[in-house]
Amino acid sequence: MRSRTFLAVLIVMSAFAIPVAAQAGVPFFGPIIPAAQATCPGSWSLLIVVINNIISLLLTLAIVLVAPLAIAYAGFLFVITPYDASGHSKAKEVLKNTIIGLVVAFAGYLIVAAVMAVLYKPADDSGWTNKWSDIIRGNVGEECIKQAGTDKNAQLNQATPYGGVATSAGTTPPLSTGTDACNPAILKEAVPSLITQQMNTFACLAGPESSCGAKMQNDKWNIPNQDGRASTAYGAFQILLSTNHLCFENSVCYSAAGGTGPLECQKGFDSKGFTAGGNATILARCLKAAANLACNTTAAVCVLGRQPNYTAWTADPRGAIAQKQCIAKYAGT
Repeated sequence: MRSRTFLAVLIVMSAFAIPVAAQAGVPFFGPIIPAAQATCPGSWSLLIVVINNIISLLLTLAIVLVAPLAIAYAGFLFVITPYDASGHSKAKEVLKNTIIGLVVAFAGYLIVAAVMAVLYKPADDSGWTNKWSDIIRGNVGEECIKQAGTDKNAQLNQATPYGGVATSAGTTPPLSTGTDACNPAILKEAVPSLITQQMNTFACLAGPESSCGAKMQNDKWNIPNQDGRASTAYGAFQILLSTNHLCFENSVCYSAAGGTGPLECQKGFDSKGFTAGGNATILARCLKAAANLACNTTAAVCVLGRQPNYTAWTADPRGAIAQKQCIAKYAGT
């Protein structure tokens, strides 16, 4: 009778443990820290992965090592003390504690999972299917903190250089695309006369100004502001084609436009900066020139000469916080 009870308990335990073990990633034998991230500064996501791996390892050891040894020990006590009531009592105690320990271990994990299932509501209402560790990690897919300026061969998850460190330009897009303006090396290639301070400051400014050159037109392009005027800012550094049109009168921009000068970009807009009242042919040439990173960087250097201390990039009434941070960090102003 007792053997049947014991067998029933083991069957119930197995039925309970198998799905929970699968959810917990058991069996797990390491590594605790993923090999790909072992040499990088870890993020919140990596911390949660490590904690989950430790829990999975402890559950694995409980199943494949501790529990079998404890059950074997209980069986051993039954065998060597067939007529000793105290021996039988000790064996039963060991067996009971082993089962209780496994139940508590798995129940703890299952309780956390159940609580997370109740508290977490996926955006797509598809239901909860992930482990608690995946939920706590949220949408943070990167397990390493991005490090700008590290050796690209060091596997340190280096970030796109956001101003401050020049890296190899061997795998970057062509200059004409203007989509890698956050890379100081690309800016230096585009305008060799850039000094280090300018190179790093402009590379940083390209982030908040145009998402590294991916967003050419200003948000207020052909849209009236509170004064009824539209912005004519365009390109990686959002140079005003109307107000700063003289900064586009150079051989670099002429070449980018596909011809010779002058460009006279101010004529592509009406008096309030709207394109409908300007010369469409002139505007098309100016947009082509301004979209070229070499041209836009050259114009940016020109604007800096006309408006020192990068004030052209800090006049945004919304605060230009990111721009000011770039300037303070790399230009020292």
